[in-house]
Amino acid sequence: MSPPLIEVRGLQKSYNGSMVLNGVSFTIMEGETLGLFGISGSGKTTLGRCMVLLDRPEQGEILYQRRDLLKMNSKEFSRLRPSLQMIFQHPESSLNPRIKVFQSIAEPLQIHQNLSMSELHYEVAKLVEHVGLKAEHLERYPNQLSGGEIQRAILARIISLKPTFIVADEPTSMLDASVQAQILRLMMKLQERIKVAYLFISHDLDVLRAVSDRIAYIDNGSITSIEKNDEKKSWIS
Repeated sequence: MSPPLIEVRGLQKSYNGSMVLNGVSFTIMEGETLGLFGISGSGKTTLGRCMVLLDRPEQGEILYQRRDLLKMNSKEFSRLRPSLQMIFQHPESSLNPRIKVFQSIAEPLQIHQNLSMSELHYEVAKLVEHVGLKAEHLERYPNQLSGGEIQRAILARIISLKPTFIVADEPTSMLDASVQAQILRLMMKLQERIKVAYLFISHDLDVLRAVSDRIAYIDNGSITSIEKNDEKKSWIS
C-alpha cells in the first residue's frame, strides 16, 4: 500500500491562551477526499489553515510526502507552495477586485512559468474551458461575476499551479443549491483529471457525503472519529 500523501500527527494550536486544536492526527491519501465535519468554532478552519501553513501550529507534525512541512525553511517550503492550495468560504475575497479575471488566472503562470504572451493566452483558455467559463468572462472584473463564476475562476487559478492537495473551506456554502451542485461536480471531475487530494471542510453532512471518501468529525479541537463514506454520489462522474 502506498504511503499517505499527508499525515498529520499531534497537531496543537491555540489563540490567546485558548486551545483550538488539541492533538489532531489523521492521514489523507493521494487523490482522496477527506471530509471534515464540525459545528462553528470546532476548529475546522484553523485546521485547514494550518495544513497549508497559513497558520502555524505550536506542536505536531504535518508530513507531506514524508517530509515535515514544519521543519522546512522558507526556501524549501516556497518550492512546495504551488502544490498546497486553499479555497476559501468567501470566494470574492480571493480575487483582486482591481484586475480582470484573465489577469487573476494568468498571474500564477506568469510567476511560476516563463511563458510568452501567446502561450499565456493559450494556457488560460484551456484552464477556463476546464472549469466551464467562457472567453467573455476573462474580460470582466470579479464584481461582474456571479458567486459560482468566481469559484470557477478561482479553481482555474489554482489548478494552473498543478496542486496535489487543496483545502476547500466551505467552498459552496455561499451558493444556491443548483450552483452548489455544479461546483461540487466540477471539483470532483478536476480531482479525477489531476489526481488532487482534498480536505473538504463543511458543516453540511449531506455535502460531505456527496463528495468524500472518508469523513472526519471534529469537536472542541479534537478528531472524535473518522469513518468510511459509502454514499459518495455517482453524479460527480
